Amino acid sequence: MKAVKIKGKIKDYAWGNDYFLPSLLGVEKNGPKAEYWMGTHPSGDAVTENGESLSSYISSDLEGALGKECAASFKGLPLLFKILAIEKPLSLQCHPNKRQAEEGWKRERKLRESGKEYNYQDDNEKAEIIYALTPVSAMCGFRKEEEIDSNYRKYIPLAYERYFNSRIESIEKMFFRLYELEGEERADVLSELAKNLEGDRENSFSGPFLTLKGIALECLKEYEGDIGALAPLFMNIVHLNEGEALFLKPDTLHAYVLGNGVELMSASDNVLRGGLTKKRIDLDELKRIMEFNALDVKKVEGIKDSLGRIQMRTPTPSFTLARLDTGRYGISHETGIVIVTDGSAELEEKGHAMVLEKGEAAFIPYSSDVVLTVKGTAFEALVPNGPIED
Repeated sequence: MKAVKIKGKIKDYAWGNDYFLPSLLGVEKNGPKAEYWMGTHPSGDAVTENGESLSSYISSDLEGALGKECAASFKGLPLLFKILAIEKPLSLQCHPNKRQAEEGWKRERKLRESGKEYNYQDDNEKAEIIYALTPVSAMCGFRKEEEIDSNYRKYIPLAYERYFNSRIESIEKMFFRLYELEGEERADVLSELAKNLEGDRENSFSGPFLTLKGIALECLKEYEGDIGALAPLFMNIVHLNEGEALFLKPDTLHAYVLGNGVELMSASDNVLRGGLTKKRIDLDELKRIMEFNALDVKKVEGIKDSLGRIQMRTPTPSFTLARLDTGRYGISHETGIVIVTDGSAELEEKGHAMVLEKGEAAFIPYSSDVVLTVKGTAFEALVPNGPIED
């Protein structure tokens, strides 16, 4: 099995911007373009140069494509590779771990069979990492209780006293209390938030990053009447400079807010939403899977491997993200998808060469031996086949 060029799938979700992906991929600017998918997910299967789907190409020789161990463990490509172009806040999301996904998938079998609404699209965990190609603002996990208390006293003091007795009993109780508010109560909280944000002297931006005020105002504007607009008050706000990365483990409430980056995730479509959305919110299921302790957010450490790539160290067995700067890399017995984000790269395999220009991608099967010469910057999504070498 040989390495092949692939073309991914553009997703034109309304929260995307209209410039980053057109510039990267060389396509027309005609409205928001939010995500570029490179993988075998049924909702966006990549295609090879001859028009064959990547899923079909891989399944034609599963062990050659993935290696014997990966083929046995995952039964297919265990990752989904994306480029994100974020202009507006995404919905608050949480994903299950493997045990939770298996339990949920089994529990909802009758719902699926009856055609009723259900949460679990598969029985896989969904972990993810985002690497900032430009400055990125995001929300990730819950703040400490004293920080939430301080923010509520500043931005919704009257509602805090009226509906919470001016105290946070626990993060979990606070979160679900918000979703008990309906009608006039919810409007009351959001109205007070909007009024105090407008009167706040803080700027909406701090350099290229959105502040708490800026995120909350965006949420109020884009998701009218949604109690999730309070999320910046009770969630950690994380700013990634270009070249920094954030790993989001399953069970962590999060939302990307602004910026452009490389995203790599498990090949799963299990998404439980917790606000900033018109889609279904299942509070009972969120209570089962979500972590309600305060999160100490840590950015991902990059480690140089034996090939000279910078690998982003994460705890998931499903994938590894690597950055390849200008240089020559011999890649053998690894399954990967590589995309050039700046400059170009040449991929040599058994006397044949393939040139990847900016925005072009290729699938590298396990059975191939290639030399990748990068002039600029490329990123590789790979299935781990051993420990990172320090």
